[in-house]
Amino acid sequence: MYRTSLIKAAAVLLAAAIVPTAAGATTLVPSQTYKSGTKIACVLDEHLDSSKLAYGDKFKLRIVDPNFPALQGSHIVGYITDVRQPHGADRARVGFMLTSIHLSNGEKKSISATVVSKRVVPINPSAQYASRQQLSPMAGVPYGTVTPGPIAWQMRIGNGPSSVQSPASQNLGGYVYATSNGAPIVVNAGTPVTVELSASLTVP
Repeated sequence: MYRTSLIKAAAVLLAAAIVPTAAGATTLVPSQTYKSGTKIACVLDEHLDSSKLAYGDKFKLRIVDPNFPALQGSHIVGYITDVRQPHGADRARVGFMLTSIHLSNGEKKSISATVVSKRVVPINPSAQYASRQQLSPMAGVPYGTVTPGPIAWQMRIGNGPSSVQSPASQNLGGYVYATSNGAPIVVNAGTPVTVELSASLTVP
């Protein structure tokens, strides 16, 4: 009798928990941490053409990886940091940086990640900044001044003291080069993109 009562009580509690969810109530999802090295399948959200891109342009990578339910509906934001149009023997080149992930609940978090592709040459702005800080007149290299942009830092070589400031410490990116001389870099919306975490990410 006692055992039967316990079973009935458990059934009532389960039904009460299920009803709000069916009515569209928000389901609480426990925090999850994805370790460095985790690869996440994404797709490019818009058409990109290097002949029309400019420094500071934003792009989105929509997460479509079924292995990570907590990331469904989220997207990763990146920015264009460098655009070189084809000229002579120089192929077109586009630099980019991944800066943040926007979760389905509206929360925005910083992200340290790179794009895994044979067409992408990875870069680390923080490492470049550290190397730049080692430049000195003693080595025959003039000081430079760094002017802030919307998402990166650019060096302008000149005389006088340095006003170098650090870029965002964890943001990573890369360069994409055209496959042939004289051609722009064109990447269609929906193109698969694999993103690899370079530091642990905890969501939500």
